[in-house]
Amino acid sequence: MRNSSPLRLALFYHRGLRPAIPILAALLAAVSAHAAITVATVGDSLADAIYLGMKLQPGLLKKSGIDLIRWSRPSIGLTRVDYFDYNSYLRDSSELGTADICIVELGANDLQSIAIEKKKWIAVGTDAWQRVYGDRVQALVSTLKTQRCGSVLWFLQPANQTNKYLSHYHGMLNQVQFAGASPEVTAAFEILASPKDYVSDGVHFNSAFCFKVARAVVDMISSWKPFTQANCSTCHPPANSPPAQVPAPLLLRKP
Repeated sequence: MRNSSPLRLALFYHRGLRPAIPILAALLAAVSAHAAITVATVGDSLADAIYLGMKLQPGLLKKSGIDLIRWSRPSIGLTRVDYFDYNSYLRDSSELGTADICIVELGANDLQSIAIEKKKWIAVGTDAWQRVYGDRVQALVSTLKTQRCGSVLWFLQPANQTNKYLSHYHGMLNQVQFAGASPEVTAAFEILASPKDYVSDGVHFNSAFCFKVARAVVDMISSWKPFTQANCSTCHPPANSPPAQVPAPLLLRKP
């Protein structure tokens, strides 16, 4: 299946610690011919879409030397831990193992109130909600960085132009996710999808766009320079090192 047009990814800048340098510049260069890279998807059904888009293109994975792992699952998020505590699942499930790169995409299920005690909730979008949700984003990133992933690539929410509820909160959710994730993740991107790229619910991508996103992810991973090194210590930077500078092979825009 040919890629008719480049997938556009938005590049965000960290204005606090290093104001002039992209927190993620774009991703990486040339997979080693002798060792596969393990890539895990983390998050909800949109992360599953990236997983399936890659899984259903086995030739692409083989050519790029990628071993794919699925830690994503539908109908989860960070607000309803009473339904499923996803961070605890990632932290405590010993069978999951580790991955060189984690692709994180979640939030479509998170735009609901947060329970803080019996019959007491924090309304979605309020300052209190943003603080609690931001803390949960940070906790998730901490789990991934300390236990599961060599590098974390965070995909912010697409605009969901045809879903009025999600599009209304799109900017707020991405702002909170970016603030919570950016100090620790290797890179953070927003997928720029157009209305024609969704199915009828305005939330999930159609199959053609899933394949396009998957190819974009593989292209980035295949051009990440740290993984050309034979010594694994060079591809997992030490704690407190600055974010990796990743070359963007696709069309980018400043926020």
